[in-house]
Amino acid sequence: MSAIADLHIISYDIIFAKDEHVLLRYSAEGSHCGQPHNGIEPSGKKAKWTAAAIFEVQDGKVHSFTKEWDKLNMWKQLGWMKDDEYA
Repeated sequence: MSAIADLHIISYDIIFAKDEHVLLRYSAEGSHCGQPHNGIEPSGKKAKWTAAAIFEVQDGKVHSFTKEWDKLNMWKQLGWMKDDEYA
């Protein structure tokens, strides 16, 4: 995420790891201090959000992953939403 240049993981839990799959739940935070987002210049506003990712591991390396996160909440905190609409 080039707009959230200071993105970092606060905490994480491994929910399960079985065969070639690992499910990870985590909390992250960062601020709009990087590139503009959809024409919105960096504001320095901060956000915290939660996410989960499923990783497929092959030969000890991540082969692919699927991620879901609370994007709406994150965008509202960063001022990237106007009311309930995308900014």
